[in-house]
Amino acid sequence: MLESMPSLRVDLTVDEALQQSVGELGRGQRWRFCLASLGLVPAAMQTYMMYFVGLEPLRQGFWQCIEPADSSCLSARKSKGHSACYLPPDVWDWTDRGRSIASEWDLVCGNAWKLHLVNAAFFAGCIVGVTIYAALSQHLGRKKVLGLSAILAGLLGLASAAAPAYWWYMGLRVCSGMAAASMTLAARALAIEPIGPTWRGMAGVASCFFIISGGLVTILIAFLAPSWRAVTFLAALPCIMYPALLPSIYESPSWLLSVGRKGEAIAGLAAIASANKTHLPDLPLGDTTAARAEQKGLLVMLHHARLRNRLLIMLAISACASQVYFGMSLSLQDMAGAVYVNQAVGFAIGEWWVRPPGASGGTACLLCGLTSGALQRVWALAGRFGAASAVGLAQLYLAELLSSDVQHAALAAAAQVSQVGAMAAPALMMLTQLPSAASVPFFVWGPTAIAAGLLLWLLPDTLGASIPASVQDLGGATSSARRLKIRWPRWPGVRQLFRNKNQSSQWTHLNDIDPDQE
Repeated sequence: MLESMPSLRVDLTVDEALQQSVGELGRGQRWRFCLASLGLVPAAMQTYMMYFVGLEPLRQGFWQCIEPADSSCLSARKSKGHSACYLPPDVWDWTDRGRSIASEWDLVCGNAWKLHLVNAAFFAGCIVGVTIYAALSQHLGRKKVLGLSAILAGLLGLASAAAPAYWWYMGLRVCSGMAAASMTLAARALAIEPIGPTWRGMAGVASCFFIISGGLVTILIAFLAPSWRAVTFLAALPCIMYPALLPSIYESPSWLLSVGRKGEAIAGLAAIASANKTHLPDLPLGDTTAARAEQKGLLVMLHHARLRNRLLIMLAISACASQVYFGMSLSLQDMAGAVYVNQAVGFAIGEWWVRPPGASGGTACLLCGLTSGALQRVWALAGRFGAASAVGLAQLYLAELLSSDVQHAALAAAAQVSQVGAMAAPALMMLTQLPSAASVPFFVWGPTAIAAGLLLWLLPDTLGASIPASVQDLGGATSSARRLKIRWPRWPGVRQLFRNKNQSSQWTHLNDIDPDQE
């Protein structure tokens, strides 16, 4: 009789320790979350500086006629377009050759495609960087990868600022993309993994605000020091300085336990418990084998019909949202109004306004292709707002759709697919150099965003649902694409992360809800 009874567990996972005694989001986690998320600021600066380093000088009017009395040159100057391409090269010159890489290396007219090739190459480097992070983070840990990536990104940024020629610069930007992507993922993992599973998804959304801060700092730097070399140099300095904060940040307890450093994992949890004024659990943490068994890879999801459907749909949505977001952001360079104002409005308002669904951004993209002037800028900002909504919430929604043991692999795959979508954006931007195809990118991004919004109808609403601990807790391998009911998700405000003292009690009554039940 006793032999047939299942053995009772006598150890805990890190998540169980956080939920039962240490605390899911206390003072210790909030402080370390802020310190680790600060690494997202310089990483974002490496990405967003492309908006100012690669300004299109002809559209921005960074050129002048050599002879003030040349009527044909003056007429082309007033058009504020690519009319200078039809003038002889000896009748006009740049007003500030060092303002952009396009003006310094003459990436205009027939060579304009090289300007967008640099941005596509950066995102190609990001794809490689995600793969490198996935390999290194399991062996070196999140903290070491973050430090190495930050130093490498800073050194590559300094080298880019001194690049002597175009192809040198493009090669350095590919390497910068690798370092920036690895730095972003390591900072997010180090910030989010010590937080309990109840608040982990919302913490991922909160980390986006540090990325927004990086964009705003980049705008300020570009406004005060408009030279592309100065922007690149100043954007690299925070990457080099950030590793000084790493001694104040503990390594992820989950990773420490997975590699057999159980004592250090307990010490990290003890430090969090001390700051939270709680205590360690009475039961010990599980062994290394159990910790490694908690995390499963993509193959497990692909063999489970429900997980497979959810993962593939969310990967498609992530790629579409990222493509539209970066595409609309890059298009703001060529539109009416000051480029600094356009980008500042996009960051300060659009990134914080995460309510409208991604499909609304697709509609705005289509209208952007049908209009011009100031009205086109309004629709471009609206399209960016919708895409920012999808990008910001995709990580949270993906984490809530899947079980805890496959979230790490799924989020890494989503990050890589998002970079593929981002790489396609500057490739489409090359068409804007052709007068007959200037609106084609908007007519591509519009249906893409609308299709991504429609795909959400195939997924269940996760409002008030608990996150399953394992694939087995999801039940049978039934398809998730059986509901076509529109239910707009409503998430609690991110500000609750920093003001709620009893984070887990208010969620306990939701733990018995299945996201696939009506």
